[in-house]
Amino acid sequence: MYIKFNMMSTYIFILGKTPDLSTAELKWRYPDAEFRFTDREMAVIDTDVKIDSAEFNKIGGSIKCAEVVAETEYGSIVTELSGVLFDFYNDSKIDYGVSVYGMPEKNLRSILLGLKKELRKNDIKSRFINNQFRNISSAQYKSIRKNGIELIAAKAGNSIFIGKVTGVQDIDAYSNRDYDKPFRDMKMGMLPPKLAQIFINLSGTDGVIWDPFCGSGTIIMEGLLMGREMMGSDIKPEHIEGAKKNVEWLINSYELKAKSYELMAHDATKPVKKHFDAIVFEGDLGMPHTQLIQVEKIQGIIRYLDDLYTRFFENLKSMKCRAPIVCALPFFRLRDGRTMDLSKAIEKIERLGFKKTELLSGKYVLKYFREDQAVGRAVYRFTI
Repeated sequence: MYIKFNMMSTYIFILGKTPDLSTAELKWRYPDAEFRFTDREMAVIDTDVKIDSAEFNKIGGSIKCAEVVAETEYGSIVTELSGVLFDFYNDSKIDYGVSVYGMPEKNLRSILLGLKKELRKNDIKSRFINNQFRNISSAQYKSIRKNGIELIAAKAGNSIFIGKVTGVQDIDAYSNRDYDKPFRDMKMGMLPPKLAQIFINLSGTDGVIWDPFCGSGTIIMEGLLMGREMMGSDIKPEHIEGAKKNVEWLINSYELKAKSYELMAHDATKPVKKHFDAIVFEGDLGMPHTQLIQVEKIQGIIRYLDDLYTRFFENLKSMKCRAPIVCALPFFRLRDGRTMDLSKAIEKIERLGFKKTELLSGKYVLKYFREDQAVGRAVYRFTI
């Protein structure tokens, strides 16, 4: 699945808005990595996988990644950063940016001014692109990635790690795949592409992935971009036709030499005679809700969804399915401050013999939602 190298390198990952899900993704994508430090903002790992921009683009839950080039103390940050820039210097003006994590962003002022002074003392012309002494944004990184450099100073525990940025989340590319594809159905839950990437990585396999509730094909598209073989099905033929348009658009837009894929109209509660190595899906989330929900309006939806997913897993058992299953099932945020989920369906699924996998230490379900959303996603991984 990944290119392996003999030498271990240390990388800093700056995590997204749902850090537990971001960390779980890294643990499942890099199962042999050693996690040196994790908190709500970052993860520092040792791995023999080279995490360049191409590899980083296959990760949905992290905002930024940097390869560590030095481990130091706070008082030596400017010295270590200037050393990296000295090595980068090629007799022309250096454009660079610095971002800090695990410490107050206001520290950037003294770091940047000290760095500027150190470079000037050595007759090196330079320009830092930090706007108002703030961390570097994705747009700013794009402006210097070809000829400049972004450096990170990250305080992780008692150590300060100095790193060279190797990848930054491409917000424009995600937006393009989310909003510019030809087929979108607002009545379905609109799965963000970065979340689809996370789900695929949580599968922990590089084999064929089946999405049995593929809708407009977001998981299929992201899997193809990640170099995976994909199979998608949906009970509604119009969704399959839309998904085919989206996949063709993706292949043309990104000039993909796509691996094989298949899309078919199929009821997920009925057996499928196809080979697959993992199941990854976000199924029916129920009717769309634009505001917090009244209890009396949600009971019927939960009964319908409990029945749907119970029948789906009963079908998998009848198929003697042994593949890992990553799924996002809905939970509902109520007006009285409570939440309701598909706990009855989960109990039935477990009685069928499917076991919840520990996604992170002690955590068997991870939740994803925005504050303005009435329906959230509860992420599970099952095996049998």
